[in-house]
Amino acid sequence: MDKDDRPTHLIERAAARLQTLGSVSAAATSKRPSEVTSRQPSEVFNRGLPPEQPVSIPSEVVDAPRPSLRVNDDALARAGLLSREAPHYRLAEEFRIVESKLLRQAFGENRASDPGRRSNLMLVTSALAGEGKSFISINIAAGLARQSGRRVILVDADAKPGGLGQLLLGSQTPGLLDLARKTGLDVGNLLVGTAVNNLDVLPLGTDVGRSAEQFASPQMLAALRELGRRYADGIILLDGPPALSSSVPHALAEVIGQIVFVVAAGSTQQEDLEAALGLLQACPEIWLLLNKVPLWNAHSFGLYNYPQA
Repeated sequence: MDKDDRPTHLIERAAARLQTLGSVSAAATSKRPSEVTSRQPSEVFNRGLPPEQPVSIPSEVVDAPRPSLRVNDDALARAGLLSREAPHYRLAEEFRIVESKLLRQAFGENRASDPGRRSNLMLVTSALAGEGKSFISINIAAGLARQSGRRVILVDADAKPGGLGQLLLGSQTPGLLDLARKTGLDVGNLLVGTAVNNLDVLPLGTDVGRSAEQFASPQMLAALRELGRRYADGIILLDGPPALSSSVPHALAEVIGQIVFVVAAGSTQQEDLEAALGLLQACPEIWLLLNKVPLWNAHSFGLYNYPQA
């Protein structure tokens, strides 16, 4: 391959290395790199969303007083939040690029027009465990809050022991599962503030034993739609479980507007990537994010818009 013909965008190289789905490879080879990185978001398809279900979130603007519980800087650091100064300046710059793409899709001219799906509802997932999705989730959430000035709600949607919610809060507190399960709850009283301005945390909730069934319920999808509507000028970012370890990402893809799919460099296998992406096809906008690239490489990670069939 001549020098001028080499793909210059990081995730194109990742796609080539991973030998990902044929549609990804075709997009990377049939268009110039500038066309690929600036391509318009894919068409929003009507996937037959389930009918709206009533969910009891107060109709007034949700700004109730927050609980006394608060996530401090130490807890954020334990959960993986990086400083945006040296020695993490380079990573911070790369995160800003990722965040800008998500913001443009959520609030730009190309936002989803389907009233049952909002582009400010985002899910971070991966194929398998250990690919760094929770690290990506907390850093993107904090970065979006800092960069945009919009209210960002980081939602723990992964019931694994020692998950993001436990790292941040240390114990099980009422949250998303309770909001979808019970009536009369005020979502404002479930949010936990953090040391990062504009960033709140919505815990997973209590009674997590049957969380997979609850995430697939019409009440859960309705609760998420309502969160997206109530905080229409904000961002709801869910840290979900791996797509091949849980049915939750597959269920949430019906209502989520954007998915950030984390791919671990050098370890994610082609068949796992293909199988996981196949489960998420109901979401109209899937971004591949390459993570864990050795620091000596020219780039660490980046986003590539995965074209829908």
